[in-house]
Amino acid sequence: MTVKNRNYLFISLAILLPILYGVFFIRNFSMPLSGGGDVDEWEYVGYYLSQHLTFKPFPSLVFNHNQTFYPFGTTQVFSDWSLESNYWFTFFYNNFGHGAWLNYYYILSLIVSFLGSYLILKKDFGEPKALFVGFVVTFFNFYALNKYPHHYNHSTIHWAILSLFTDFILVKRIILKEDISLKWVFLKVFILLATLGMNLGYICGFALNSFVISFIAVLVIIVKRIAKGENQLRKYLIDWFDDLKRSPIFYFILSVPSLIFMFLYLPLVLQIYFEAKSFHLDDANAPHFWSHPLRMLLPYFPNFSALHNPFTHLLKDMPEGLGSGSPGWVCLSLGIIGFFSNRKQFWLVFVPLIILLLISTFYHPNKIPTLKIFPWGAYNRVPSRFTSLLPVIFSCFFLPTDVRKLPYNKFLLLVFTTFFVLELSVVYKYRYSQKPFEFDKNFFGYMQQVKMQKGEAVMDFPFCIVGGDGTGLRENLCPIFQRTCNVYALSRFHEKKVIGGYYSHVHDSAIKGFIGVGIGNWATPNDSTYIEGWKRATKIINTFNDQQLEHFVKYFQYNDFAGINVCVDLIPTKMYQQITTAIGQPTQSTIFPGAGKVVFIPKPKDWQILVDKDKAKQMKFPCGCK
Repeated sequence: MTVKNRNYLFISLAILLPILYGVFFIRNFSMPLSGGGDVDEWEYVGYYLSQHLTFKPFPSLVFNHNQTFYPFGTTQVFSDWSLESNYWFTFFYNNFGHGAWLNYYYILSLIVSFLGSYLILKKDFGEPKALFVGFVVTFFNFYALNKYPHHYNHSTIHWAILSLFTDFILVKRIILKEDISLKWVFLKVFILLATLGMNLGYICGFALNSFVISFIAVLVIIVKRIAKGENQLRKYLIDWFDDLKRSPIFYFILSVPSLIFMFLYLPLVLQIYFEAKSFHLDDANAPHFWSHPLRMLLPYFPNFSALHNPFTHLLKDMPEGLGSGSPGWVCLSLGIIGFFSNRKQFWLVFVPLIILLLISTFYHPNKIPTLKIFPWGAYNRVPSRFTSLLPVIFSCFFLPTDVRKLPYNKFLLLVFTTFFVLELSVVYKYRYSQKPFEFDKNFFGYMQQVKMQKGEAVMDFPFCIVGGDGTGLRENLCPIFQRTCNVYALSRFHEKKVIGGYYSHVHDSAIKGFIGVGIGNWATPNDSTYIEGWKRATKIINTFNDQQLEHFVKYFQYNDFAGINVCVDLIPTKMYQQITTAIGQPTQSTIFPGAGKVVFIPKPKDWQILVDKDKAKQMKFPCGCK
């Protein structure tokens, strides 16, 4: 096979395998991404962008709005912004309505990870190794694969993967005094700007951390060489200037994608950054999902797997996500073999990767706040999310390796193949068992009826007003977190304002109005302990007393609610009867993702004249309304 044909074959594989993964493991390419819990958040962020994005002439967002936390409102700046997927959803939603747009984006993300890695690495390390490493960082990145769909924006990390690879190549070429073409510089700038479209709180931050560390490392090397009379930078600049003079139109065309990304992302990133900085958040008592560094040693084996995070009580940590902290033994073995076989020649090239690995793996938001030296690391609350980039770092260690020169290479190949088969079978068996969510047959009709009902908002009960930092839990503003945390995000279907909301961080001032009104007095969950109750509570166990019912009904009357979505499975039968007796009978029912059976009770028409949002905001508990 000729080199050209082999290249075409490898490119075809890098496109085909992600598509096959989608066919067998995603399976839903017709319906919106949903399923309860955090899953519903990812479409909602794109939906919010579609409603509040303006160009004046640069992109701008309205963050302070009562679309959630109704009627008081709050800032949306602490939504999990991933601007590329947000723009993607906005475009398709605005032009074609609801659909499986984020699932299509997910498959494209896998293609970019695999194909991009291959195309970037093949010149420096050869086509077979580039294909193999592209496969590993895409399909053996178990933590990232298992983030779909629950933490969708941590499963689409393609530009961050390519950014780390280009950082590694940049450091390698400068330290080893290799050529760097102007086209490669344009590629690096493009990828770095593209990372601004990744999850801003984590994935983009990890890529920026890598670039800053790599940049400082090569700057030190260049300065030291200049001091010795070797001006390496001058040679690069002369070559780049000559290229630019020869083909100015070509390089102008190359700059267009970067300029587009800069236009679409940079104004919003800066707006989000400065808006977030205007809030002082005390994270000291928030749950930090720290993952012990020793989890890096756990494999994905049958009967003993990192998948479900064993040894939590022994390690005294709080891992977040399946396989938190563990890249698996396939990736780990690549890193160990690569590091020790290449350390003599490439130790200086590896230094930025080692620094990135150490400050990220041992990071704790309070005890070891290493990542907070970067301005974009201020809100990094879940250290274990760096796990998705461990396969990239370990692959970089392996890339310079000549497998044929390894001692005991046949034995190592046998052991590696064993790990490969075992981990692939364990993780992919689990992935296949995760069936896509299916909407109830009445769901879209139900939402359409709510949408058509008069009133700017709809009340969800039980509601959930909460921050990922724990704000609202102590005040009982989200009595059943696990079942209702993202019911608010279903507003993308009925397009009404909602009382609930769930953001990574919520400032105390955002819940002050609800505390003052006293709506946290309505419900008692079956587990109300502050520290762990948010995980365990599954149902409301009280019925309304006279004061609670009076307060509940008056709050419903005074606000401009079109009606109430009552999650029947989450409250006692007697409480449901109290609500229907006081307000009226339901007109329809369906199943809400996560929350279970729900019925809609429209606001009685003669109650419309009672709407007084100012009065609603000034209520107290007990209201003494009678």
